[in-house]
Amino acid sequence: MRRLLPVALGLVLGFDAGAAPVPSYIKDSVGEWLVATDDGKPGCRIALTARRTGRNWDATPAAECATRLPAVGRAVSWNYDAGVRLFGRDGKALLAFGEDETTIMKTGFETPPVHFMVRAPAGVERAPYAPALVGAWVLRRPGGPPLCPLAVSKGPKDEATELTVKTGAPCDPAVARLRLDGARVEDFKLMLYGKPETALGLEPSGPESYAKTDGGKPLEMVRVP
Repeated sequence: MRRLLPVALGLVLGFDAGAAPVPSYIKDSVGEWLVATDDGKPGCRIALTARRTGRNWDATPAAECATRLPAVGRAVSWNYDAGVRLFGRDGKALLAFGEDETTIMKTGFETPPVHFMVRAPAGVERAPYAPALVGAWVLRRPGGPPLCPLAVSKGPKDEATELTVKTGAPCDPAVARLRLDGARVEDFKLMLYGKPETALGLEPSGPESYAKTDGGKPLEMVRVP
């Protein structure tokens, strides 16, 4: 039975259990990732495996990558060097993702648009994009009734990634005391800000929803139909 365990593990991770050991940093990156750009356009997913292909590891982009993100669609292999690198069939690098202090993997801002590579829930296809967030939203407990309506707009003094937020009525006291009045897109996260120095961090959880990432009671922000 013990001899079967390495084989079973290899099948799960996608590598040959009889081959050389797979480095831990490669194992940590195996699985499905969403690649999306900071301009709010639909991204696509790519599966990274621990199967050797030459000096790199096998990668399989989803079919929609061919039209949504052609560079990702051409990827056939990957490796890790302070972040994931995607390579084409000719062995040339297509995209290089680096990790900063936020630990999110993204390409450099020198060549826009910035590409993010994240472990995103099913249904998430895009990175947060300030202009696309304008409209009516509600804060609520997951699946529960609205706690507080939010009107999100682009104010005349807002910078590219900033938004103006106004709470409506009725508004639960737990939300009202945050005095939310602004928002900012920070990489793959949406930050809601209030006074004095209050903040809520949220990440995409669905096509039109964001989930709180901080501790405490769960909270989600959902667009009003």
